[in-house]
Amino acid sequence: MFLDSGVPPQGKYVKTFPAHPALLPYIHSYVSIISEISDTQEQYITRFFPSFMTQFVFDFYGSVNEVVDQNDVLLNIEKGTYVKSGIGTWMDFFQKKSSSPKRSIKNFKVTLYPHVLYEVFDLSPFEIRNDDLTIQDVWGEEEGTWLFEELEAMDSTEGMIEVFERYFFKRLAQKASSKKELKPYLNHQVEYASLKALSRECGYSERWLQKQYLEVFGESFKQIQRNARFIKSLRQINSAVLRGEKHLKFIDIAYECDYFDQTHFIKTFKNYTGLTPSYYFDAFRDKIPFSWLW
Repeated sequence: MFLDSGVPPQGKYVKTFPAHPALLPYIHSYVSIISEISDTQEQYITRFFPSFMTQFVFDFYGSVNEVVDQNDVLLNIEKGTYVKSGIGTWMDFFQKKSSSPKRSIKNFKVTLYPHVLYEVFDLSPFEIRNDDLTIQDVWGEEEGTWLFEELEAMDSTEGMIEVFERYFFKRLAQKASSKKELKPYLNHQVEYASLKALSRECGYSERWLQKQYLEVFGESFKQIQRNARFIKSLRQINSAVLRGEKHLKFIDIAYECDYFDQTHFIKTFKNYTGLTPSYYFDAFRDKIPFSWLW
């Protein structure tokens, strides 16, 4: 699964950019790394946490990293493209051991809102959640290959964004209006306390809405709400880290993020991250450089 710990790292080689204003309903952000590493030892990089976004990831060199879950290698990241809906569990990310003293890195990640696969590419996240997809599977073999090759030829994040948005605008122009178009209220579901409240507001039955969520987002209304609460709480903790705070009242975060109580918050946080909130804040946060990739 493609995951995200909430906030991309800011550094010399990692850059984060917003989308073109006309694409803001579809694209959340872009992140890239263009760099070179000289260390050869295997090392732990970060832990990736669940997000309900969809991500397109382009790796132009590969053979540097791997994803590990409970000591089992889930995926060796090779040169190519990766497409995943983002609801899943936490997993760890390692730099692989190598005999080469210098290895080039060039990655480009596009984070899409969860409805985009369905609206723009006619794919249901529910149907592909356990599949390993490439850009060619989504965009088509020919156009997907051209997109990758044009991105690979760019030597800057700005250049890659220009290429990707040109292809995305073209895709939007080709998309005919149909009954699959989401109603605006589906994209603002977090404003409603329950499916019943949303049903009352929009005039559609709860059963119909639930079916829409499964088909369009790949998850139920309730699961999307759980993910939204978790991401909100994680961002609050990350913000406290960035502000240099030494202590946090987790009970306040629990209530601000609409958990029943602190126990409920701790249990949910551990399910998503494998860590308690206090352990993450006090000890583990230095090992999480605000993941940008998965």
